[in-house]
Amino acid sequence: MQELIKALIKAKAEFNPIQKDGTNPHYKRKYATLDAVLDAVTPALGKHGLVIIQTTEIFEGKTTLRTHIFHESGESIASTYPLPEISDSQKLGAALTYARRYAVCAILSVTADEDDDAESANAPQKPEQPQNNIRPRKDNQQYRVQPTKQAVTPPSINPKDLRVKEVRTLLNYPLDLVKEWLHSRNVTSPSELDSLQIDELVKTMCLAWAGNKFGHPNHAVNSYEKHVIDAVLRGVSEMEAIQAWMEGALAQLPELN
Repeated sequence: MQELIKALIKAKAEFNPIQKDGTNPHYKRKYATLDAVLDAVTPALGKHGLVIIQTTEIFEGKTTLRTHIFHESGESIASTYPLPEISDSQKLGAALTYARRYAVCAILSVTADEDDDAESANAPQKPEQPQNNIRPRKDNQQYRVQPTKQAVTPPSINPKDLRVKEVRTLLNYPLDLVKEWLHSRNVTSPSELDSLQIDELVKTMCLAWAGNKFGHPNHAVNSYEKHVIDAVLRGVSEMEAIQAWMEGALAQLPELN
């Protein structure tokens, strides 16, 4: 894929700034819509003989999104993203748009969201600034020392929320897609899930990252089970296992060797 990689490197240097033209009504955060992402990257891609094509396919009974980058030389790369099982066509359409936007950003390594975690509600609060605890004296009164305010203890983060956040951050997985996944399970935070559901969410994020790193979806699944699941069962921490798995997958990519 030498010609494709060379062209992609040149095109990326000429991408236009991605405009954050959308606002999430629930979380009041700005993000770039799929149209804005495509408007920013398509001219440079076309200039260097590249085109992005996205299709949906049925793989092992499940609908997946396939994102391809084709080069005029005939070379191509592709990624696979599993779509959620949603019966409502309107919600499925919204999920597909999210997936298309994420897949384009992932395969091109561009960012379309503000750097703002929804889990920030669980983040430690900023310590209060020191205040003078002496009240100004009034006429005929002595200075009075006020009791020092007790420091506010930040709320502890639920271990399930922390686990998902750490994995999501390591994978650079879009927060909006985590929320969509949680919504499809009728919950609002990972703390409401059981351990098996957390495992499923972590696997979903990992396989989404691996979509364009392996030649076939089965290869990604088998590699994840061998190098992450088995490693955790042997006592390796999940974060260490995932990071080692990611490094191994990247080391095998032809364009990095």
